[in-house]
Amino acid sequence: MKTLLIQLFITLLLAHLISDFLLQTSILIKNKKKLPWMIFHSLIHGIAAYALLASWTEWRAPAIIALSHFLIDLVKTRLKRDNLAAFLLDQGLHLMVIILLIVVFLFPESITPYWFTILPASALSVALVLTALLLLIPTGGIMIGYFVMPFQKQISEHYKKIKKEPVEGLKDGGKVIGWLERALIFLFVLSGQFAGIGFLVAAKSVFRFGEFKESENRKEAEYIIIGTFASFFYAILISILAKWALGWSSN
Repeated sequence: MKTLLIQLFITLLLAHLISDFLLQTSILIKNKKKLPWMIFHSLIHGIAAYALLASWTEWRAPAIIALSHFLIDLVKTRLKRDNLAAFLLDQGLHLMVIILLIVVFLFPESITPYWFTILPASALSVALVLTALLLLIPTGGIMIGYFVMPFQKQISEHYKKIKKEPVEGLKDGGKVIGWLERALIFLFVLSGQFAGIGFLVAAKSVFRFGEFKESENRKEAEYIIIGTFASFFYAILISILAKWALGWSSN
């Protein structure tokens, strides 16, 4: 009984993460406030849920997911809030819809995702790893970006005040660094090599030493430290939860 609940939740969560973070291209993000693109994005959610659930006669759950996603996104665009609280509220509402669907429709009717019936030994582990990676890399990058947004604004205002242009890094360089460090933390936690996380902290500190040692770069240094620790904390938390879930599923 509990296993079926976990299977259903992981399946629909994975479908949500794939649709919202992996398949949401730059074109969709740019046009996400336009009604046709919003409908298209919501249909992607419904199709992904239908494909991963793979219970071909069960159309209610994918349809409700698509419709609810459209309505939630529509309200979000009208509120015109773009911060961490709005992001977490949006994702929380989508998760509530998934949980309600499982409790009201899927679990009482013992609907089992098809992939778990053909690969009973490995499907859950694969789904858990993929879910953890999507939470860590694209989702984590967006969350950390929202978290440090107020500090980015302080730095921008500082440079405007002193009438100086900030030194630009590589395009998307910080984002890729964040992806890599969270992926490495995931590997270190799964393999039990927690000392590797300390190595990452030390390595990043060495590479950033030039920014830390100059007093005029204090704002940037503090910003980097805040972003780094937020990223590490999030990655360690998700990785530990994933390792626990993998251990539980194998018993």
